[in-house]
Amino acid sequence: MDEVQTIEAAVLSFYRGGSEQQKETHKWLQQVQNSPQAWSFCWELMQLNKSSEVQFFGAITLNSKLRNFWVEVPKEAHHELKQKLLETIVVFGNGPKIVLNRLCISLGLFIVHMLRHPTVIEEVTNMFLLEQLGNLSKVTQIEILMAVLEGIPEEVKNVRTQIPREIVSQELNRNAEFVMQTVVRYLNEKLSQTTLEAHDMNGLINAAKCVGTWVAHGNVRLDERETTVQVLLKAVHYCYWKEPKDDGCLLPEENELAETALKSLTSIISSYATQNAKYSVTVINFMKMFLDVLVPILDAEYKENNDNENLALMIYALFISTLECFSSAIFDGIVTESEEVSKVYTRTVDMLIKCTDKPGTYPVDESCSTYAMEFWYMLQEEVLAMGPSRHKIRCLEAIRPVYAHVVKVLVRKSQLPTESSLHKWNDDDLEAFRCYRQDIGDTLLSCHDVLNNQMLDVLSEALDESIMYLSYDSQSTENWTLLEATIHAFCSIAQKIEYTEHQQIVKLLKVLNEIPYEKYNDKLFGMALETVGAYSEWIGDNPKYLPSAISLLVKGLNSTKASQATLGLKDLTSECQKEVVPYAVPLLDACRSVLQDGRLKNAEMIRLMYTVGNILSVISYENIIVYLDAMVSPCFEELQVHVQNNDISEPTKARVILRLDMISKLFSSLNIKKTANEGEDKISMVVGGQKPCYPAGEEPVPGPAPVQPILLILEKTMDLLKNLCTLWMHDETVVDTLCKALQQALTNLMDDIKPLLNEICFLVLSILNSNCVVSAVDIAGNFILMFYNDMEYRPMMVQLFTAIMDYNFNQMQMNLDKLSRIADLIETFYAFNTKIAKKLSICYTHIPLDYLKLMDYATKCMMLPETGPMKKSVSFITMFVKESINNPAMVQVVMMHGENIIRTTFLCIGGTALRTQVEIFADIFLAINCRYPQALIQWMKVLETPNFPTAFVSATDKEQFMRNVIKERVSKRLVQDYVRKFAALCRNVVEYENNK
Repeated sequence: MDEVQTIEAAVLSFYRGGSEQQKETHKWLQQVQNSPQAWSFCWELMQLNKSSEVQFFGAITLNSKLRNFWVEVPKEAHHELKQKLLETIVVFGNGPKIVLNRLCISLGLFIVHMLRHPTVIEEVTNMFLLEQLGNLSKVTQIEILMAVLEGIPEEVKNVRTQIPREIVSQELNRNAEFVMQTVVRYLNEKLSQTTLEAHDMNGLINAAKCVGTWVAHGNVRLDERETTVQVLLKAVHYCYWKEPKDDGCLLPEENELAETALKSLTSIISSYATQNAKYSVTVINFMKMFLDVLVPILDAEYKENNDNENLALMIYALFISTLECFSSAIFDGIVTESEEVSKVYTRTVDMLIKCTDKPGTYPVDESCSTYAMEFWYMLQEEVLAMGPSRHKIRCLEAIRPVYAHVVKVLVRKSQLPTESSLHKWNDDDLEAFRCYRQDIGDTLLSCHDVLNNQMLDVLSEALDESIMYLSYDSQSTENWTLLEATIHAFCSIAQKIEYTEHQQIVKLLKVLNEIPYEKYNDKLFGMALETVGAYSEWIGDNPKYLPSAISLLVKGLNSTKASQATLGLKDLTSECQKEVVPYAVPLLDACRSVLQDGRLKNAEMIRLMYTVGNILSVISYENIIVYLDAMVSPCFEELQVHVQNNDISEPTKARVILRLDMISKLFSSLNIKKTANEGEDKISMVVGGQKPCYPAGEEPVPGPAPVQPILLILEKTMDLLKNLCTLWMHDETVVDTLCKALQQALTNLMDDIKPLLNEICFLVLSILNSNCVVSAVDIAGNFILMFYNDMEYRPMMVQLFTAIMDYNFNQMQMNLDKLSRIADLIETFYAFNTKIAKKLSICYTHIPLDYLKLMDYATKCMMLPETGPMKKSVSFITMFVKESINNPAMVQVVMMHGENIIRTTFLCIGGTALRTQVEIFADIFLAINCRYPQALIQWMKVLETPNFPTAFVSATDKEQFMRNVIKERVSKRLVQDYVRKFAALCRNVVEYENNK
């Protein structure tokens, strides 16, 4: 008794104590639950004189014991346990509900353990149906029965039972029809009555849930589910239409029953999703039933702010699920001789057009219209996937008018909220609407696939209408939303528009330049700027429209929508780099002016530097030097001031990072050789791929190539960058940003970086020896890969390689018990070594280092929970083994570490790695089997160790796995399959897979 009182006090303390106390108490209560004594005290905790918290703890303790510790119950105690369970259910038959629900789950768990007895489900069911449970009312007993039956299939997924899963699955299938007949009969009897009592609702809800959980079991054809479908539809119909509702809102119980019935209908349909062609006639029949019963409800709820919006959502979800599972059957109605199929298709399309055009604004006034987006994608995909045929042409002709109408609906639905309506919106609503607009954009792309150039006609017409609407009330400042939505639609399909000079696009660009943006919300201007950027590629093919595009984007630089303007300029100068030359100087002047003003945000300044680099790449060399002084020098001058002042404050750090990011972005786009080469390519194309011919002796002598501007910048600023690095060496963020800037310079300069190579390498070397950030390893690795074979620079490359290895070895040694702390560093380190092993494996011969340690750490990193370092370690080991065969030093490492590699691989497959990721370990087996087949046979014998890698896998299974892997040297897919199945065996989950 003392023990029960102690537990009772702990439970009350848990519910009523502070968070720290709760943590300790919870841990102790879990230990108590797992103890064998819990089988006894759980009943005492469920006495009526106990508090509801204590009763609930007793009930969940019983749950836990039945789910996880059934092995502790002797066979002779099974009957007694069943009786206790039933008696306790009777005690709590009228509440508390939370305790009764747990007891129902417990009875379901008991039944699962008893499934070896073929009549256990029937016996328990008849006990409730014949009202053999004490003085509980018939209604209560039916409610409890339905709750118990509902939980059985769910509990099978989680319970630890001594019955093999195959037998459990067979028993569920065998009992499924009995359960379904019992439940459907009960639903039908109740719903056939003139009126239902309020106390019947819980039983009906549980019964409807029961249908959903059991429908996946049993070997029943879909057409044999018709009675079940009819009964569930009857439940929805009854709940909605049974009596007029004063406020239009269903009662909570009615709403729950209707929604549960709809969920179960969806479960029925999705259970047969893989048998599309088999049930075409049945699905058409079911869809007709759905349309007959459910569309009138949707029509009644076709209004803003309706009170049963969630019910409408559930109805649409059922239709969409049916279409997903059986699209072919329904889409046959596009063009068909069958009047019935044609009507079902037509009614479905009409219903989903209305869904798309649901009154109100998503998501504050309605939440259904988003469901229809998927349908418009499915329909176009179904038709466009047809092979070339007359039938396909007829289908396209049939659906084009529908899609033209949908486009106009989508434009209207995508209107932004006005300022006067924003008070109804919260942050979640705004984010939901942003995603909704993105979905509309994606759907418009699907519409374009159907309509092609007709899409531009539809949008051009919509543009005319929106401009006309704007002019109806020229004084209004809130009638801009339709125009903005139309421009958004044009923007969404920009990627689909071909280079042809479409007059609709010409008109759009003209309109964008004529709108008096100052009169309206700045979001209209923002969308105009975004759209110009989206049509950059088209403008590149039609360069006469470039001036107006530049003019609008430059205007945007000095507005609140500078972000869209900088994005648009970035795209425009990338796609139209050659064409922008005549406008380069004024455009650079505009960029310089706005950068000097200081009104741009950091991200906008950084992005604008990419545009500056694009433009500088195509102007004269003299102008490049002038504008570099004017636009880039301020960045370095500010950095110089900070270095001279030894200023390492947080505000200064932010400015330093900004300036380095701006320089990095400039380095990524400024390349005069790239544009020159493109020009040569165009000349070559003009003359049929041949070099131009010149008269004898008159071939022009090429002059010295101008120095790349990035190299000029680095030559002038290298000392500053060194000093900056020294000042900020303690700060990873600053050093990382500096390394990324140098990496951008290397990417653009390539061999042209040689005049500064040693200086930059010394700088990187100082970073590797002090604060080895990830990007420092990246740039050092690229230097090594590019210049190791150049004997002039090899000594420096050896220093870089050694520094990387030493720093990472030291870090891994210091964090040996907590390698996860340096997961990013490990990921980069082994990505670097994978490249070295693949492209420059001679490094492992020329440079004397402890490569056994390299492999040892790799095997340790394989077992990390973080995906990145685990995968990169596996990739390194795989590549090292593959490339080792012609390198004696590498062969020695593999031979000395091979058994450990295999052992660690098995530990990962057995449980260390996630099951979803074990297939990657097939690469190791394949690599070793390809290069060292005899050694693999020997190393695989580690599997002969008892209980290795886990106790769940048998010796026979291990032997079979060994044979399969050793035999297969070519097919990666097969070895991945072996590994995946072996991992399931090791984790004792193979029976679940067999059950699928």
